[in-house]
Amino acid sequence: MKNLGKYLLCVAVSVLGLTSCVKDLDVTPHDENKIMEFNQDAIFSKCYATLALTGQQGPAGSGDVDDIDEGTSAFLRMVWELQEFPTDECWVGWNDPGLPEIRTMQWNSLNQLVQGLYYRFYFDITLCNHFLENAKADYSADAPNQIAEVRFLRALNYYYLLDMFGNVPFADKVNAEKKKQLTRVELYEWLENELKEVEGLLPETRKNDFRVDKYAAKMLLARLYLNAQVYTGTAEWDKAAKYAKEVIDGPHKLHTTSTGGIYSPYQEMFMGDNYKVMGGSTGEALLLIYQDGIHAQCWGGSTFLVAACRDKNVYVNPGTSEGWAGYRCSPEFVAKFIPVDQTESNLYNEFDMPTVLGDDRAILCSVLNTGVAVVLPDTAIKTADSIRTRGNMGDFYHGWSMVKWTGRYIENALGEEITVEPHGPQFPDTDIPFMRVGEAYLTYAEAVHRGAAPLGMTAEAAVQALRDRAHNTKPFTIDDQFLLDEWSREFFAEGRRRIDLVRFGKFAGANADYHWEGRGGNKSEEGLVVKDKKFNLYPIPESDIVAGGLTQTEGY
Repeated sequence: MKNLGKYLLCVAVSVLGLTSCVKDLDVTPHDENKIMEFNQDAIFSKCYATLALTGQQGPAGSGDVDDIDEGTSAFLRMVWELQEFPTDECWVGWNDPGLPEIRTMQWNSLNQLVQGLYYRFYFDITLCNHFLENAKADYSADAPNQIAEVRFLRALNYYYLLDMFGNVPFADKVNAEKKKQLTRVELYEWLENELKEVEGLLPETRKNDFRVDKYAAKMLLARLYLNAQVYTGTAEWDKAAKYAKEVIDGPHKLHTTSTGGIYSPYQEMFMGDNYKVMGGSTGEALLLIYQDGIHAQCWGGSTFLVAACRDKNVYVNPGTSEGWAGYRCSPEFVAKFIPVDQTESNLYNEFDMPTVLGDDRAILCSVLNTGVAVVLPDTAIKTADSIRTRGNMGDFYHGWSMVKWTGRYIENALGEEITVEPHGPQFPDTDIPFMRVGEAYLTYAEAVHRGAAPLGMTAEAAVQALRDRAHNTKPFTIDDQFLLDEWSREFFAEGRRRIDLVRFGKFAGANADYHWEGRGGNKSEEGLVVKDKKFNLYPIPESDIVAGGLTQTEGY
């Protein structure tokens, strides 16, 4: 039941007056004279809440992280923006502080989004450390599970620091005298050991839809090993395949059968009541981040994902009154489904496009108004060809729309307003499958393609499982380019694209011979812009370099 999440998040938001400090990695109370009592259940809930909310009250007003807009400071939103906006998947025309430099790969150590994400990770880690220092295993029957789950959440934050920042400070206690700066290899080794230990402590079956079990740890290990060559210089394809196969063989299964009979199984994973298909003991989500338009309001979770890809005046009933006209497809992403020279003649709404392109994952829109009843008319739009694949990079309407995320409910007809009550009219209920079983299939396929010994399944069979779910019948041959494109087709707009481009050597560096709209500030047709290899990582914020005596990332 979705209401299990209400306790998980809401019990914690008012019990802990914490704020991050941008001068160090400690977390201190707002009121230094206030004596804080440790409430194990509440702090445990807050550790999960940091993935879903931004502060002590929703949707804004008392943020966790200083010196950044609270909505922007959300864990999901900042991870998503820094993994998606510099890549070939989408373009954003906003000029929020720090964002133009992110989208054109021209950031530095003073960038506000880079700093905000870094301090969000350390706020979350410090909160986890606070819990782990004070939690008692005999507090309740659930306490051992709580401790293991928080260790996983801490490892998840450290994983993103490893992936995005490289050599970073490390602390496993709140008030460590000196935060040692670990090398990327040292942090990789700590994560490997920690996740292996935690895997053995986590429950076999999650306690509710929004808590993790051991298969989340297995999936994070598989991801760690898939990228091991990037992180340590040594490939670990066999280990990546092993842990991915354990996830595939585990209780969580691909969602392959439409529940409502209206939308495809793939679409249902990103809808307002997706917990019905992603949760439970067998649901595809391995880490499902709770969102609720009434009980968990936030500008940085699914509200951001749903509202930022739409103009509220021209897109049909997306389950929110918000529409921010933010991110849209790059031409290079559209080309993963259809040759760019054919896009001008493919004018369809989001409901027809998957069938036209022969892939349920192509939840894209190339028209604003075709006269079809499910698309709201806009008198300002004079022609059907109002969305184009190329043009002014700063214009939301010069590209196809990427409308994978929606607040619509599974049982509602195409384009119908939400009829299920209660729901919030402004903030969507769409939970976020932050980790899901589909990743295990592509991880396994890539690991085997790169040399891992097959474990009872071919790489082709693993890919075919996802394409069968998407009703994609096109023949394929596995090579590096196919896999890189397939990662995008399956996981676009889920906040991981940068990881894959870096692993395939296409993101930055002298040999990164792939160009996309906005890379270096250029349009697609203007040719390759070579970006220095330093851009494969984000720099440590300058304030922490000074305050912590740290060594900056090479090149910055």
